[in-house]
Amino acid sequence: MRRFIVSIRPCHFYSPGVVSYPVAWQWQRSLVAERREHPHLADVLILLEHPPVYTLGQGSSLEFLKFDPAQSSHLLCRTERGGEVTYHCPGQIVGYPILNLRYYQQDLHWYLRQLEEVLIRVLANYDLKGERVAGLTGVWVEGRKLAAIGIKVSRWITMHGLL
Repeated sequence: MRRFIVSIRPCHFYSPGVVSYPVAWQWQRSLVAERREHPHLADVLILLEHPPVYTLGQGSSLEFLKFDPAQSSHLLCRTERGGEVTYHCPGQIVGYPILNLRYYQQDLHWYLRQLEEVLIRVLANYDLKGERVAGLTGVWVEGRKLAAIGIKVSRWITMHGLL
């Protein structure tokens, strides 16, 4: 049986609908900055959608794109999160947890597995069997990747998240 930590810390939840990636990104940064100044502030979970946008993790290369950015009207944002290229499309729910891991466990691998576990449990509510793939981050259903996870953690405060 996997150990799953349930928080008893306060958490603010926001679901503003469709928000452009740059606006949501700045929102996350401001929430992180507030928590650096005031570590006691409540955690935050933002669930939203983005208009079409491609995001690239800090170590990703433009070679991973399947199109020429100079010849495209697609919005492209290089971010400070881990991971490669992610396409955010309309109708896709994106989750941005802003957590202070000092109140949980100061372990990035643990945090990633917790995010995966949340997704697996949500899928189970819909009678879908979510699975992990050894050595990879995310959740798969029937051999197809269903959820990607890309995070940034600074001074144990998280940003970016899952889709």
